[in-house]
Amino acid sequence: MIRIVLFVVLVILACSCGDAELEPVPYTPKLVIDGSIEQGGLPRVILTTSRAYFSKVDSVTVRELVETKAKVVVSDGETSEVLTLKKDDNIFPPYVYEGNVIRGEIGKTYTLEVDLRGERYTASTTIPPPPMIEQFWYKPVPEKEGRGYIYGRFTDDGSVDNYYRVFTMRTGVDKRYIPVYLSAIGDQFFNGKSFTFSILRGPESFTNIDDDLYFYEGDTVRIKVCSIDAAHFDFWRTLERELYLVGNPFSSSGNEVLSNIDGGKALGVWGGYGASYYQIVARE
Repeated sequence: MIRIVLFVVLVILACSCGDAELEPVPYTPKLVIDGSIEQGGLPRVILTTSRAYFSKVDSVTVRELVETKAKVVVSDGETSEVLTLKKDDNIFPPYVYEGNVIRGEIGKTYTLEVDLRGERYTASTTIPPPPMIEQFWYKPVPEKEGRGYIYGRFTDDGSVDNYYRVFTMRTGVDKRYIPVYLSAIGDQFFNGKSFTFSILRGPESFTNIDDDLYFYEGDTVRIKVCSIDAAHFDFWRTLERELYLVGNPFSSSGNEVLSNIDGGKALGVWGGYGASYYQIVARE
């Protein structure tokens, strides 16, 4: 996710560029917060510092942007815990603040406090009840031999506004759950109805996006379908609009990416997930 947040910093800064020659403008770096908690899981927070639009960005400079001196505290309203900085080679940059005591519970609200260089940043999130998916199936695309899409069906709860986010992981191929193409969706168009949705495979990295949105016949696909709250949804909705619909790191839709972090010098998200897990073999 952190590559996504770094990408959106570039997109936001692009809005300040005119049609004439591009010239560097003064830029004050901001703290980038990438945090989440899932039911049954420990809180995890990645901290980096944003970089100016014209700055060089590669594996070395990204490592230099990691913030390792912060105090990160998560509370569930009863217990507070200072997260511990740990190394995790399955992500990049490979450093994450992680809890040891607090675990996510459905229905609870979790607050985040980050103290860094005399500044405090705060956020809160909830873990909604996980969605229950009725059916998944695979359908090949005739003109794409051996490839196709996965579809799912469920009935939305019409008594409340619901927001969802979907991930997939191919067994033996992916090392983590990867957000699908346009992963965040709200129920404003199917509130209380039975709804069929398509799953288009998302890119492993937004630094290398291709157009292969398909699953291959025979893939064993694990699917993670999550309920999220409104503020969490707004972040991903607005961020993915920039990433996918604009489709160019040097342009922008001009719309703001909506962070739920309080503090004018910070970007990013602190989000809770109520997750359900499923598995399907990609065969018709």
